[in-house]
Amino acid sequence: MSAGLARRGRETTRSGKLVIWKCRGCAALLAPLTGCCPSCGAGTLEPVASAGAGVIVSCRVVDRAPDPVCGAPCPSVIAIVALDEGPWVYSWIESDVPVRSERPVRVRFRSTQPGERFPVFAPRD
Repeated sequence: MSAGLARRGRETTRSGKLVIWKCRGCAALLAPLTGCCPSCGAGTLEPVASAGAGVIVSCRVVDRAPDPVCGAPCPSVIAIVALDEGPWVYSWIESDVPVRSERPVRVRFRSTQPGERFPVFAPRD
């Protein structure tokens, strides 16, 4: 991962908000780890806070390998989430399995290491 994308990855969860990007060239809203605008090719992007809400476009249940936190292999759901603002993001879904597509979800943040947070999504009530 390039230094620029690594920096954007850290900014994705700044201040407990999910950050997406807005192209300064054409105003397109883009996914969190986008390096340049696919519409106009501009590389000048500015951070925009997302509401963190969307719907599941597609999902798949996978068995993760055991780890110190999870213990035995456990089913997890990975998904493509269409944010209400438009961009699509790949993420984990925190939910019982199975999860249906088109289900409304909202972002949550899971601590991974000191000072780091990873966005996951959970079903909206």
